[in-house]
Amino acid sequence: MRQFGTLAMRVRSPEASAALTHAARRIGLPVAQLPGDPAEVTGLRSADGVAWRAAGGYLTTLIAGGVDIRLHGAGPSWFAGLPRDVTGRDIRLVSVGEAPDLVGPRPAVAKLADEKHPAFSAAWVRNADDLRNRLRTARLPADSTLIIMDHWLDLASEYRVFTIGREPVAWSPYVVEGEEWSPSLRHHRASWHDEAATFVALMLADLPAEDVPPTAVIDVGRTDAGDFAVLEVNNVWSSGLYSCDPDGVLRAVLAANDPDCAPRWRWQPAPALGA
Repeated sequence: MRQFGTLAMRVRSPEASAALTHAARRIGLPVAQLPGDPAEVTGLRSADGVAWRAAGGYLTTLIAGGVDIRLHGAGPSWFAGLPRDVTGRDIRLVSVGEAPDLVGPRPAVAKLADEKHPAFSAAWVRNADDLRNRLRTARLPADSTLIIMDHWLDLASEYRVFTIGREPVAWSPYVVEGEEWSPSLRHHRASWHDEAATFVALMLADLPAEDVPPTAVIDVGRTDAGDFAVLEVNNVWSSGLYSCDPDGVLRAVLAANDPDCAPRWRWQPAPALGA
């Protein structure tokens, strides 16, 4: 992996920011705290050995302004292409214009394929007309992409797993039996976070080498029956830590910034992030 000269970082959580800063210092990596206004960012380029860790919308603004940022990871199409026995649902990746026709008269779960948008969170829609109304209100760009899933999963607990290649490098619970994340959640009697990491490792081990992303954040749920399923896939440079090991998270962030990753994994900012 490439040797980096700086970690350019903007993290909203003071605790996560401090944890990643300390992790960087442990390996001798200087940290540049990014300003609140992206327009104030100057002199930082991936080509000069800068690794980036910030929200997708922030990075999209920098890229639109001409800043050299090169990131890699598992995109929405990778998640949508996972086998049903891994996701527990039928998952389709479609454009905003195509989505209502795909949903038709049936209920479904609809969410933006990449990142988050305040006007359009993941939602259970009753039918195509319900989805059209939600899309009309959100005013998403016409070339936005949605993920459509045929049903919600009833879950007892949920977990976050950071990966590099086939290896989980950091993991944490974030909901257990209705209890939202806190630093003590890892010690909950019903938390199966180690087993969730094992599930991810086995899932990645079954994939062909060319289909294993260089790095990813894989969110996993566990049902009352004890079955695990992949809930969604996120970018390592913009995902919250919960109680994940910051050293492992930093390794994943640096892996996502590695310019030697295959071109198919290059991150392309979603249109909705510029809204």
